[in-house]
Amino acid sequence: MTPSFPIATDNIYKFTCLFGLALIIVSIFSFVSMYTATLERKVEYSQAIISLEEKAQRSKAEDELLEMTRQLRDVTTKNGNFGNTVVSAALGAGIALSLIGALYWYKKIQLRDDKLAQLQIEKLEAEIAKLRAETPPGNASDASSTVNEEVNGNAG
Repeated sequence: MTPSFPIATDNIYKFTCLFGLALIIVSIFSFVSMYTATLERKVEYSQAIISLEEKAQRSKAEDELLEMTRQLRDVTTKNGNFGNTVVSAALGAGIALSLIGALYWYKKIQLRDDKLAQLQIEKLEAEIAKLRAETPPGNASDASSTVNEEVNGNAG
């Protein structure tokens, strides 16, 4: 099966950096989703608590429901805090992986590739200079004037 989205696996450092970025994105999405869901549940439980507390006369079942709703609100708050801790750890790991991957990629791969490209440019410049030095100045102009004469129809 061919993946529709190409994953950079040409070196481990680039893969580490991109995996860290994916962790960052997933962490942010998870935080927003979890925060929204937790807030909705806390609001729902708080509304139920307020409506039960407003009653002057409550039955035993309503008192138990009030206590259970308070416990649910507290559990929801604790679950949200634990979820925030997990998401924060994933976010921190993602940032660390991205930075480490990018740093090592730059230091070990990119600087080497830049040096290689510079050496190739210098080699090509040296070859061009050598070719220019080997070609006599008179021959180059004679050849170009002969070509110009043939193009213009003045060839002898």
